[in-house]
Amino acid sequence: MSTRSAGGSRMTSIVVGGGVAGLTVAWQLARAGHSVTVYEAGEQLGGAVAPQTLAGVRLDAGAEAFATRTPAVRELIDDLGLSDQVVSPTPAPAWLQLPDRAAPLPATGLLGIPADPGAEDVRRLLGDEAAERALEDLHLPMTWRPEDAPSLGEVVRARMGEPVLHRLVSPITSGVHSAAPDDLDVRAAHPKLFTTMLEQGSLARAVALLRAQAPAGSAVQSLRGGMNTLVSALEIQLRTMGARLLLKTPVESLAAVGHAELRADHVVLAVDGPGASRLAAGWLDGTGLDGPGTVGSGPGVSSTPEKDSGAQGSGVALVTLVLHAPDLDGRPRGTGMLVAPSVMHVAAKAMTHVSAKWDWAARALIHQLGPGHHVVRLSYGRITDSADTLGYRSRDEDLLAAAMDDVPQLFGLSRTQLEVLDASVVRWDKALPGAATEQRTQAQALRAALAERRAARAAGEPAFYTVGTWFAGTGLAQVIPDARNVAAQVLGSASS
Repeated sequence: MSTRSAGGSRMTSIVVGGGVAGLTVAWQLARAGHSVTVYEAGEQLGGAVAPQTLAGVRLDAGAEAFATRTPAVRELIDDLGLSDQVVSPTPAPAWLQLPDRAAPLPATGLLGIPADPGAEDVRRLLGDEAAERALEDLHLPMTWRPEDAPSLGEVVRARMGEPVLHRLVSPITSGVHSAAPDDLDVRAAHPKLFTTMLEQGSLARAVALLRAQAPAGSAVQSLRGGMNTLVSALEIQLRTMGARLLLKTPVESLAAVGHAELRADHVVLAVDGPGASRLAAGWLDGTGLDGPGTVGSGPGVSSTPEKDSGAQGSGVALVTLVLHAPDLDGRPRGTGMLVAPSVMHVAAKAMTHVSAKWDWAARALIHQLGPGHHVVRLSYGRITDSADTLGYRSRDEDLLAAAMDDVPQLFGLSRTQLEVLDASVVRWDKALPGAATEQRTQAQALRAALAERRAARAAGEPAFYTVGTWFAGTGLAQVIPDARNVAAQVLGSASS
């Protein structure tokens, strides 16, 4: 594999965006011998896998775990030398808050879809009539074809009925993807669910098989100290390998690519879909990198004001509270709760009891503050939020007030049983857009256009690639293998 350009110099690669996808690509290219520069507009690296410090304890500001259904994230962790830092969550269930009750999530579900619709814990949440309707999935004819692209909502509604969709699945997608099931591409929700359902002739049987095929142990894992440890390791190794990591350096135009400052053989756009479309527009339409560069002027993700406002609506605000609350020592709601959108008295869509879920966090709190202290994180912001809904656009003080109302209601406590020691509000704009069916289709169109343009580019022209949530889907288990695959494409191109 060559790491030299035609002129004999080292291959140079630019990565625009220092989130975990961009850092993963940069690390793999630097390890292969490329000269790498990362441009990050913010003040720190990591994107949605970033740290924060509250009450003297270092915690995750964004993603706090990775799915173990594929080995991809663990392979990167092992390659970085972090194997001994991997931890599993406390073996306690997550709970579901419905309008009429709170109860643990069914034990055999996937995205809230039950593998056994007749199980007692499913009937407890659905009722007997709705459970019997869900059981019809085992015998209904399969009407979809492999080339179809339904939403998750369409699939669940047709196979198991509205109660399963609204009482079990909607709280999961709202909390994890910030999207209603009808706005979520089924393949973005889970890459193997749709094809497995077609093969098995049943949604329930597909869920059962996928759960059986999952690696033994927890469905999620993390790193001691939080997932931000991954970003720290990537940064340290990149700097050791000589990569340039430029913070507070936004890239508004790539007109200088090929010139002194931004000379590169390869450009990886680790930004959101509209940003990638804007930066690559001149290269795609043949006007050059100093061409019009208007968003939507080339194939790919549209970002007209109407489109962009919808994309921005998928942002997420996370409120983290450090509490003195000895009544939470017994984990009264397991490791956290997902809240059905139909619950009117709670504004949060999800709550994670961080110190109940991760033993390292509980020990860090005891070390720093003493016993009886807890970290709770609440998530706000759904695609369906209106202007007067408490969501990620709300003022910090409003979200903090909402969190202080929501926490005691979710735990079944009074406010006098909770003392707030520290708090933060962290916003992730456009955090989960890659899950929406339309945006996912547009993002893939942009990728296809870039691939076609790479194949036809002139000698000496840079080659453009895209990575990140908009293109890979939600979650580290999709983002990281996609980023490593793109890095392999860059290296393969460099050696051809």
